[in-house]
Amino acid sequence: EAAPKKEAKDKKEKGAEESKGESAPSPQDLEKMKKDKLKKVVKEGGKRGVEIEGAADMGGLQFFCTSVDTPEGDLELLLESMKAMNAKSDPTEEERKGGSGHIGKMIFS
Repeated sequence: EAAPKKEAKDKKEKGAEESKGESAPSPQDLEKMKKDKLKKVVKEGGKRGVEIEGAADMGGLQFFCTSVDTPEGDLELLLESMKAMNAKSDPTEEERKGGSGHIGKMIFS
C-alpha cells in the first residue's frame, strides 16, 4: 500500500495555516489579483493562438481542439483567452501573439 507523500501533507498544512492567519483580501487586492489573472489569461491565449496558427500552416486545418489552464473554468476569462487567440498577429513584434482567427476552435478549461 502506497503511503501519501510528505510534501503533499506539508502543503495542506501550510495552506490551512495561511488561511487561518489572513483576513479577507481588500477590494484593492482583489482588483489587482483580477488584473494579474487577466494578464496571464491573455498571454496564454496569445501563445496558444500562435501554436494553432503554426499547426494550421503546416497541415491546413480548419478546426482545432485545445485547452487552456489559466481561466480555470471562468467563462469570461475563457472568452478573453479566445479573443487573444484570434487577435491579429503583428510580425514586427518581438513576441508573436494570436493570429489564429481564421481557424475554428473548441476550447476547454
